[in-house]
Amino acid sequence: MVMEPIPSYEDLVWLFEAEPTYPNAVHERPADEPDGWRTPWPYTTVTFRTVRAGYGIELNIEPAHEQIRLRLRAAMDGQFLVDLELAGVQAVGIDRTHGHELLRVDFADDAPAATLWLRMKPDVFLHWSYDSMS
Repeated sequence: MVMEPIPSYEDLVWLFEAEPTYPNAVHERPADEPDGWRTPWPYTTVTFRTVRAGYGIELNIEPAHEQIRLRLRAAMDGQFLVDLELAGVQAVGIDRTHGHELLRVDFADDAPAATLWLRMKPDVFLHWSYDSMS
């Protein structure tokens, strides 16, 4: 399965203010050869990184496998504060309302995980709830 709707590559570049890196890059094999690492979006794995309000934020996203890894670290000492590996991600999107820049991660309606929100501007704030009893 693939995330539906597929997150917009351009929106993610806008949010992180940087092009992603490709963790599956094989330097010995050119990207245009068969089995090269630069598979078209969304059938590739990319990692976006940025620093906001004293926090390093990293999003590794695999839309074709419905997986993301979200990591937040203190920018000063590099210590990880949050490291989430999430499967069954239904959609990833960007919300630009009221002067805020938010990353939104949605799960299936019947999943115990609720929508995860990561506000990146004007400050960094993470909100997520999980009901292990459902």
